[in-house]
Amino acid sequence: MNKENTYELGQTYIRFDFKANEEFKIALERYLLHKGKKYANEFYHKELVYEEFYFIVETEEGSLKSRLKIFGKIAVGALIAYGGIRAGADYLIRDNRRITNLIVEDIANEPNINPNSIGRVERRLGVPGKLKRLYDDIQHLESNRENLTEQEQRDLINRISNRYDNLINELDQPVVEQIQDDLEQKDIYPQIRQLREQNRLPINNDDYQLPRLRAIREDEDYELRNEVLLIGEDEIDGEPNLPRPN
Repeated sequence: MNKENTYELGQTYIRFDFKANEEFKIALERYLLHKGKKYANEFYHKELVYEEFYFIVETEEGSLKSRLKIFGKIAVGALIAYGGIRAGADYLIRDNRRITNLIVEDIANEPNINPNSIGRVERRLGVPGKLKRLYDDIQHLESNRENLTEQEQRDLINRISNRYDNLINELDQPVVEQIQDDLEQKDIYPQIRQLREQNRLPINNDDYQLPRLRAIREDEDYELRNEVLLIGEDEIDGEPNLPRPN
């Protein structure tokens, strides 16, 4: 089953200052999936994210590092209705931060975990963060045209163009079209077109590779080389406890 508009909504990164055995790593994956499912359903705005959520947990060796990634389907119309793409992205970013804070708090309260062993926590913002950074640059250019030098404006236009180009390969067409409309209304898109012409870059969205599809893990017909495997909510049950790490 392919999800064309399933986006990474956010990511919780935790580094533990200990080496863990396999039992703990398996339990931690189940624990993070359970907490992700619980808090995603509790905190993400249902008007902005609809249907069910999907998840990935990644771990690294050495001092144990884990990443819980949460994916969902963003309702484009509602995103725009919440004051525009930038405002809607801000809501999703706020929700992701709350989820990360609660997961870390829960881990710190586990009886087999020393809270001081949680060495680093990061709240990574996924697609909403990319949208926010793009619109921050747009707002900065719009508000400071008269104060920026010609070179500073070119540098900022180049950064906006790069952020926009990266999102084209990740977002569905309605969102891309809305971003382009916003750029045109603020008289930025003509400058991006000029930059592309100068650098011989693609001008139209049709020249770009379409967004990569993602596959849900329970589907047996996915193409592994092109797709990210996601874990659906119906695969996550029970409330696991964390054993001693080693």
